Amino acid sequence: MDLYQAILKHQPNNLFIKKQLRKLQKELPRSPSAVEKTSSPPPDQIAALVNLYHSGQMVETEQACRKLLNTFPQALVVINVLGATFHGQGRLQEAEQAFNKAIALNPGSAEAHSNRGAVLQELGRSKDAETSFRKAIALKPDYAEAYSNLGNILQELGRSKDAEASHRKAISLKPDYADAYSNLGVILQELGRSKDAEASHRKAIALEPNNAYARYNLGITLQELGRLEEAELSYGEAIALKPDYAEAHYNLGNTLQELSRLKDAEASHAKAVSLKPDYAEAHTNLGNTLRELGRLKEAEESYRKAIKLKPNFADAYSNLGLTLQENGRLEDAEASYKKAIALTPDFAAARYNLGLLLSETKQYGKAAEQFKLSNFGESKHLLLRCLYLLDEKSLFFDQLDYFINQGEIHPLIGSLGCRSELRYGIKRPNLFCKDPLNYVLKTDLNNQYDFEKIFVETTRAILDENRVPDKRQGLLTNGRQTSGNIFDLEPDLTEEIQKIIRLEIEKYQIQFKDSEEGLIASWPTNYSLYGWLVCMESGGKLRPHMHERGWVSGSIYINVPLKAKTESGNFVVCIEEEYLKGENSNQEESIDVVTGSMCLFPASLLHYTVPFESEEKRIVLAFDVVPA
Repeated sequence: MDLYQAILKHQPNNLFIKKQLRKLQKELPRSPSAVEKTSSPPPDQIAALVNLYHSGQMVETEQACRKLLNTFPQALVVINVLGATFHGQGRLQEAEQAFNKAIALNPGSAEAHSNRGAVLQELGRSKDAETSFRKAIALKPDYAEAYSNLGNILQELGRSKDAEASHRKAISLKPDYADAYSNLGVILQELGRSKDAEASHRKAIALEPNNAYARYNLGITLQELGRLEEAELSYGEAIALKPDYAEAHYNLGNTLQELSRLKDAEASHAKAVSLKPDYAEAHTNLGNTLRELGRLKEAEESYRKAIKLKPNFADAYSNLGLTLQENGRLEDAEASYKKAIALTPDFAAARYNLGLLLSETKQYGKAAEQFKLSNFGESKHLLLRCLYLLDEKSLFFDQLDYFINQGEIHPLIGSLGCRSELRYGIKRPNLFCKDPLNYVLKTDLNNQYDFEKIFVETTRAILDENRVPDKRQGLLTNGRQTSGNIFDLEPDLTEEIQKIIRLEIEKYQIQFKDSEEGLIASWPTNYSLYGWLVCMESGGKLRPHMHERGWVSGSIYINVPLKAKTESGNFVVCIEEEYLKGENSNQEESIDVVTGSMCLFPASLLHYTVPFESEEKRIVLAFDVVPA
């Protein structure tokens, strides 16, 4: 295997020495005059040099190369090793010069052309790299490594089918070529053939069990297939083989974040950044994890580091905007979203995020324009809400009818269907839940569980010890709300609570099992719980709102002060906000809650709280059932 492939074994994405000494020597010219000109050091000195390179001592290898070249200035083997050493240190221009010199000494050296191509690839000169790889193949038609390298560059050039063919050619020439199988797997993954990609990566591992690159790529494929625990294992195996593998730590962090193991994800991203400080993507994803952990200042710092490293990094600007928005710095957040969009005009997520911010500031017309241009997340559902709030009656019903005709079952569509019927007197089929107030269920948990120990003590520990940071909540008066998902942030502490909630949700389904409403009949196959704590002082209240992310929403009342008035502190579910109901009577239900009460209700319902007066705090654990 050539010098380039051997380096690739030790440093993914770099040049690797793999070719045996005798194969390197085969590249030497054969004519006596050429041999005289390019005389090489004795085999034992070359062997020592290659071993020194393999040990990873780049500075020492460079010194040894220079010393040998003083005696043997035209030794191709030494020049190739020097080029690889430069490449391994990231000194790409010097590496190119070294391989150019090797080619000048022996234009027929296929290996030198291939190694030069690898350097040109990292320099971003893809077309020149392709030319070098094709020259290597022309000189040596059975050069499997050059075919695989060519496949890599064709992938970068967006020619995936040609890349696949090139890797398959490499394998046909060398059936035990593990790296070619793994590279083929990467291409197949890109082409959407994940199962074939998995098989190709596993073949590479079977051929070469200690191939960290193949195990890393298998992890990526398994992650794409949603097999996160297996992906975690594969990344871990890659890291065990190569502890300084920054990309593997980074992708392990992404997987752990998907598994909601945020503190472990933070550790993996932090490790990736420590190994590779200029890794902009790792800084950004570390920021994402920190934001989910509620550590907004640290998240902002990570995003700004990413932007400094990569000034045109649209993802970092968009995620920075989210952090600034959560911090209440709305003007700065808007500017950050707009910068992301200026860099990447078709950036659907950034337009979605900007639309959310504009909605929050009641700029519904501008928000609607962003949602129209985005297909990310709930963009089109939120566009429907904007049209409703703008009183664009005709456009609203056109969009609503479209969703109905598509058979789309969603809480926000269901909510707006009920609200528009109340406001405009126009009835449309409601595929989610046409009578949501009939599906409100109040339960007394005191009678079934040790409420004080399981719920009250746990909540006190979280709040009193400040285990979870607070977040800005514009709907809340005289109160505080925890940030992020409390069940992810404190999984062990809330384990028993989560079990009880899931059990009560199962009872809710059984209670309404005969219903034909989409809420019940189309209940999500899998769901996660997303929860947070709300702690109110005297005079506290929460304005009307709904939870668009949920299917069913719930609230557990950890502490409810004694009432000074009949309705004081009540929990109210309703169809519409008072100012939008028109001349019709609003439909609502005021629920008298006490400590230990649990309420479950369709996420399509608006809800709010009645202000209360008390020296005691009103504490609620709120949560959503989120379809997976």
